[in-house]
Amino acid sequence: MRKLVRVLAWIVAVAALCFAAFKLYAYFSETKEGDDSVEKLRELALSEGEGAPISVDFKALQSENPDIIGWLYCEGTPINYPIVQAEDNSYYLRRLTDGSYNANGTLFLDYRCSSDFTDFNCVVYGHRMKSKAMFGTLPEYAEQSYFEAHPVMYLLTPQADYKVMLAAGFMTRADSDNYDPMDDSDTRQAFIDYATANSLFKSDVECTVNDSLLCLSTCSYEYENARLMIIGKLQRLADD
Repeated sequence: MRKLVRVLAWIVAVAALCFAAFKLYAYFSETKEGDDSVEKLRELALSEGEGAPISVDFKALQSENPDIIGWLYCEGTPINYPIVQAEDNSYYLRRLTDGSYNANGTLFLDYRCSSDFTDFNCVVYGHRMKSKAMFGTLPEYAEQSYFEAHPVMYLLTPQADYKVMLAAGFMTRADSDNYDPMDDSDTRQAFIDYATANSLFKSDVECTVNDSLLCLSTCSYEYENARLMIIGKLQRLADD
C-alpha cells in the first residue's frame, strides 16, 4: 500500500510539473507570437519621422486591417503599438490585429469614441502584461522619476500626429463613469479635477474642458476591479 501511495504521489508530481511546463511554454509562445506580429507591422509601416520620432504609413497598415486607426509610441519604453477600434470593447481583448487568438491582445480605442481621437476623453485599453508588453509599463508611472523620464508620448493617426503631454495618472474602478463619454462642461471639469487631485505623479500640464485627452487604461490590483488610468493632453504637432 505504501508503495502504491508513493507511486501515485510521484505520478501526481510529474503531472503537475508537466502541466506547469506546458503553461510556461504556452505563455512564452504567445508572447513571442504577439511580439512577432507587431514587429511585422513596424517593419511594414514605420519609418523615421520629422515632427514625431516615427512616421506611420497608415495606407499600408489599413491594407492589412482597416480597424487600425492609430499608433502609440513612447520613446525609451516598450510602448510602440498600433491602436484598433472594433464595434465593441471585447473583440481585441484577446486578439492580434490579424484576428488570431493571443493573450496579449491589441491596444484598442473604446467603441464609443470617435476614431479620429477628437473626443474629450479618448479611452484606449491595453493589458498589463508581465512581460512589460502592451501597457505593462504604465504602473511605473506611480514613481515621479519614471514620469520625469517619460513625460511625453506620441499618437499618430491618419488625420494628424499628436504629442501626448501626460497630465495625471490615477486609480479608478472598471465600472467607473470615468470611462463614459463626457459631453457637458461640468462633467469634464469634474473629471479633470479628480484626475489632478488623485494623480500618482505631479505634472505641470494643465487640461481644460475643450481639450482632447488620451486616457490609457490597464488593470491594477489594489482592490477588486481596480484600473489604472494615465491621461495626456493631445497637442497637434503642427501646433508646436
